[in-house]
Order: sequence, then C-alpha cells, then structure tokens
Amino acid sequence: MEARSQQRSFPFQNWASAQTFIETQFPVAKLSAEAYKERKAGASQTLTGLGKWWGRKPLVLVRAIILGLLLPATDDPKKDMEVFLKLMTMDEEGLWRRKNKSIPKQRLIEELLKMPPHTRDRYLVPVNDGWELKKLGRAERQALQKLVFERMPYSEKLRYCARPEQIDGPSPAAWEVINAHLGTHAASLVELVQELGERRFGHRPRVGDAFCGGGSVPFEAARLGCDAYGSDLNPVAALLTWAALHIVGGGEEVARQVQEAQDQVFQAVDDQITAWGIEHNERGWRADAYLYCTETTCPECGWQVPLAPSWVIGEKTKTVAELTPDPENQRFEIEIHSGVDAERMARAKKAGTARNNRLHCPHCGMSTPMEVIRRHL
Repeated sequence: MEARSQQRSFPFQNWASAQTFIETQFPVAKLSAEAYKERKAGASQTLTGLGKWWGRKPLVLVRAIILGLLLPATDDPKKDMEVFLKLMTMDEEGLWRRKNKSIPKQRLIEELLKMPPHTRDRYLVPVNDGWELKKLGRAERQALQKLVFERMPYSEKLRYCARPEQIDGPSPAAWEVINAHLGTHAASLVELVQELGERRFGHRPRVGDAFCGGGSVPFEAARLGCDAYGSDLNPVAALLTWAALHIVGGGEEVARQVQEAQDQVFQAVDDQITAWGIEHNERGWRADAYLYCTETTCPECGWQVPLAPSWVIGEKTKTVAELTPDPENQRFEIEIHSGVDAERMARAKKAGTARNNRLHCPHCGMSTPMEVIRRHL
C-alpha cells in the first residue's frame, strides 16, 4: 500500500533524548479555535456537569499537549504536522468525519456564487432577481455540502462539527499513515500512547498535576491511557477531580449507579417538600421557579418599595408583575399575570421602580437618588 511505501525508520534507541513535536511546532491557531468551541459548549462540556470551576482547561488542549510531548520530532516536520493533525482529527478527513450539522441553504448559495459558472450552474438556478438551489439527490446534496465545507476557513468549519472527543479518534485509513510515519502498530489513541510511552520512557506515560483544579489534565491523561495523578489544596478541586476520574470516567455501569442514587435522593426530597406544602399553593400548583427583588423604604413616604427596572417577567408569554398597594402594612403585594394585552405589557415596562439610578416610588410618586437610599441602608 502507498502508506507502507512511505514508512520511515526512526532511531528508537534515541527516543529518550529526541526532541518532541511540541518543542518544534504546534498548530496554535487551530487549537485556539477548537478550545473556544469546547468552552462555548456550556453545559454540554464533558466535565461541567460535575460542578463549576472557573479555571477549567479545555480537554482538547490537554489532549494536544500530551500527544505533542509524546510524538517525536523527525527530519520531516511537514509530515510530523500531518500526523499530529490526523491524531487530533483536525485534518481535512477528520473534520469531515466530525461534521454533524448541515450547512444552511443560504450559506451554500453564498459560496456557490463565488465559484466558476460551470460549478455554480450544477447546483443553482436563477429565480427572479436571485438564485435558488436545484432539486438534488442525496448524493448530490452530500457532494455540495463537502464542496462548500472544504472552502470554509477552519473556525467556520467547527460550527458544523462535533468536538474531537465526541468521535472515536482517527479513521483506519488515518492510522495507516500515522503508523507508517512513526513505525508504530496502534489502532487507537490509548494503544499509541502506550507504545510511544514505552519507547520514550520504558513504561506507560505518567502525568501528574499538582494544581489539578477542575480535573481536566488528570481526566484527559487517563482517557488517553496514561497513569494520571492529581492533587490540589482546595478540597472542592480534589473532589471534582476524583469525580471526573471515577464517575465520568467510570463507564456506563458507574453512571447508572450514580443516576439511581440521584433519583433516590431527588424522590426523597420531593416527597418531603410535597408533604410540607412548600412550593405549592392552595390550588395544588407547583412552582417551577422563584423570582426575587430587593425591597427598600421610600424616604419620602415610608412605604416599602420592591426594586426592579421593569416588571415584565416574560415577553413571549406576555407575563408581567403588578404592584398592589397594602395600606395596612405600607408595602406592595406583587401579583403575576400571564397573557396580558399590549397596554399592560407597555405599562409594566415603564413602571420599574429602579430607573436611571433613582428610586421611583409608586405610592407617593417621588423620585430619590439611589445614593441617598444606600446612605440610609
């Protein structure tokens, strides 16, 4: 095979002292885009469900660093980069395998209009003052998606791709190229890490993080097959790292056990809350959420005034809060109304009691600077 004919012999006896890939080159721009995509994924990130950690490192960056430290720098830097990108599924083939969303029609048309007429006319037909896609078969639609996808800049491609950790690594064809270049026999990242570690260190790689924080480094190192160690003076960080390794990394059976335990705790708490009548009203309705605001005393009339810049609760549901005077207690009750008309919505927007850094009292109508209110808190 072609990949076999390109196989090179690397002096394995010198691996312990040989330069690593990360010491000679690193695809910083592409990795920055990958890291940004992962961090913008919010709650769908692999470890965030365990608990928030403000300094959590992107897993894709940890993976890249570990592989970059294990891969040797050969006398063919261009091939080294090609192999590294294949391992990260950041090469053209890997990105196409990761693609899990369709490029919208308008974006396809926009790109086709930049192409030569013979290519454009295969997919587009003029309609009035614009263009429209022709009716295409499944294979043609797929070919068009790939044509436009390959013309996009790297960061835009990522909008339509899963993250590297969400697929099972390089394809069989990519592994042939990787093994041919490195002289390895791996079919997975774990196997490659084991083999590279034994060649460089004489044993499986060991990764330690003395300031492990949210656990990204030990977790990704363990997922790649390294012996992973982590510690932190903050007990919350240590707990998050332990959970990352033992719960997220524990497999389906551990996840099932944790889910069962969570369900039992939830049900016990729910039963007690229902028995106490908390979160329920006289009709038996259950609250989905609670809203709150600060209440302060108007210095002009002495009434307690709840502070809010607007009393619109939900634009789509046309839900507003309305203040009802309670003269006996010199305060306001807050009533919630849904499905109100446009006039009440407009009134709720303008009826905020905290506007332009001033208190606007709905009882006496006076306006007081917030600086005065704070001075008397």
